[in-house]
Amino acid sequence: MRISLNIDDQLVGRLDRIAKSMKRSRSFVAAEAISHYVDYQDSYISSVVAAIAEADNGGPFVSHKEVVAMLDAPRDATT
Repeated sequence: MRISLNIDDQLVGRLDRIAKSMKRSRSFVAAEAISHYVDYQDSYISSVVAAIAEADNGGPFVSHKEVVAMLDAPRDATT
């Protein structure tokens, strides 16, 4: 499927440099970039939806006081 995008000249230049270094077309690199972006966003959104559902069902939650205590606690030197 063909789509049309408007992107600034600087991004086109970066895209072209990557395509040249990979010996691929600009279209190939753009499609790969879009695919990776969509995969990431899809995973991120799924995680957020799952976290909201978990919160709506009662937790588990960590209080602000517990988080501060964890951050202030000395780190174990063996980890």
